Amino acid sequence: MNNINNMNKKITTIAFILVFSLLSFNSIAETNYPNTSIAIVDLNLILSESKAAKNATKQFEEIQKSTEDKIIASDKKMLDERNKLIEQQSVIAPEAFELKAKDYEKKLQEYQADKQNKLRKLEGVLQKARNTILEKVKPILEDISKELGVTVILEKNSVLLSANNMDITDNVIKKLNKELPKIKVSLD
Repeated sequence: MNNINNMNKKITTIAFILVFSLLSFNSIAETNYPNTSIAIVDLNLILSESKAAKNATKQFEEIQKSTEDKIIASDKKMLDERNKLIEQQSVIAPEAFELKAKDYEKKLQEYQADKQNKLRKLEGVLQKARNTILEKVKPILEDISKELGVTVILEKNSVLLSANNMDITDNVIKKLNKELPKIKVSLD
């Protein structure tokens, strides 16, 4: 019987120590970690529906159209020059044709390199505008998180399920529209 009482005392002591340890751990965890409040933001929606994004897209489309028109005109000019060279082949001396052909090939290579450079710049224009918008969004997100007591903001694309009231995208767009209604987009 004494053995049973001793065993009960040991079990009670171990249980007491275990419960006390868990309670202590919880109080330590509570002091080290803040209460977590989560919000969701849709960056794709911001990058398509904010005034700055719409304005940037419009400017980009104009730059793109202008660049494409210039490339089409230059392509036509280079093709006309090639056709003119082909027509001259039968009426000029072979040595003279060879020189003109080499000149044309050099000009064509320079033109193609320039064309590729313009297309690369064009790709960078829209990305630069997006980065400008996102730079402005970060302090807005910080302000909204302070106002709402939010400790974590997740991008909507990485969230499988959330309550509608967790989405702060509309608030971000409203503030962004006030602070950055438009941006300058250029090929330079």
